[in-house]
Amino acid sequence: MSKPEAVLMIGGGALAVPMLAHIRTLGFQSIVTDGNPHAPALRQADAPYVLSTVDIDGHRQLMPDLLRQWTIRGVVCSGHDVAPTVAVCAQMAGVSGIPVEVAQRTYDKAEVRHTLTMAALDGYQPDYVTLYPEEWREMPDLRRFCAASGQWHAPYPLVIKPTQQRASRGLTIVHHQKDEASAVRKAFEYSAPILIEQGLTGTEHSVEAIFGEHHEMLWFNIVDRMFTYDHGLAIETGHVNPTALSHGQQGTIRTMLREAAEALDIHWGPFKIDAMWTADGPKILECTARLSGGWDSQGTSPLRGRHPLRTLLHVACGLPVEPILMQAQGYAACAAILPQVTGIVSAVPQWNTLTPMMKAMVSDIIWAIKPGDRIAPAEHNGARAGFVITYTQTYADAWQRALAAAEALAAAIEIE
Repeated sequence: MSKPEAVLMIGGGALAVPMLAHIRTLGFQSIVTDGNPHAPALRQADAPYVLSTVDIDGHRQLMPDLLRQWTIRGVVCSGHDVAPTVAVCAQMAGVSGIPVEVAQRTYDKAEVRHTLTMAALDGYQPDYVTLYPEEWREMPDLRRFCAASGQWHAPYPLVIKPTQQRASRGLTIVHHQKDEASAVRKAFEYSAPILIEQGLTGTEHSVEAIFGEHHEMLWFNIVDRMFTYDHGLAIETGHVNPTALSHGQQGTIRTMLREAAEALDIHWGPFKIDAMWTADGPKILECTARLSGGWDSQGTSPLRGRHPLRTLLHVACGLPVEPILMQAQGYAACAAILPQVTGIVSAVPQWNTLTPMMKAMVSDIIWAIKPGDRIAPAEHNGARAGFVITYTQTYADAWQRALAAAEALAAAIEIE
């Protein structure tokens, strides 16, 4: 008797729910792992396993049992930054995937920086140095340390961040020497070494691609990311899809993505770059072997008639890839619902919180919180309370409507 066919998805948060629908459409069963037993996609899976997405050894131990029960056709994630876990499971299942060593390289920000430097791609990077705890103890003045290392004279602002965290956890933008020590201590709570980078000025963008079996680019998209930088924090307030960058600028970024992917040995699967367009052209802020976690591949791209999650699933399962048709006209936007108060959530606002005009403008509301959760003003992008998605015919309308609805919902969150 043949075993049922299934797809293993690492990460069961809200980002993964759209991928579940695609898995079911293909007629496969879904196996989902997540450390949160209340994760939405975990609770909807055919076979849920409560297991941390970054627990690689735990997944190694789980895989033989999974392979006895199912024929695993593919291993995927949906915006979760767990490329090493996905790569290990794909290798053990004998299905297409990114080599484990490549996935591990892209997971480490310092390794990414060093690899791009060795490939003579520093023109796409800010100036940077790595800092170990013992180096900081010997020379706590960061600008002197950068100059002594021969890298650059390090004018403010400096960006201080851990090497193995996402969603701006542990990141601080430092404008004064008096703030250096607390920023360094904060980053060291997450990793050692940490990165000290040149602060850049420009517009921020998320750039996504999916490469196929023959290294061809099957998906490419750029969105414009909106940020607030209050108190040295980089909080993403949302994005607009597609970008307002010119065709020439988009072509330059596409070339940068291809060159970075080649340097990092990314020839198959997803690849995402957080980029900034500066006076000197595009710069890579971060990059990793996955799709976006900001609801562009999961939310705003599908509104425009393009489905990167479906493309990725087909690639991962070795299935023919449907051509991505011309995108719909208009713009989709996603605005973050940012907590304004501190406390325990007693009630999450519903649709009736919005005015009739706002209801007509909003395509979807996605909550990342529930009653009983503790909230506070966001200190990193993992602490956003939810998201509002809109779709209109103009760039400004899409963003303004999403932002207005997100602000109304944030103000209506009830706490004990």
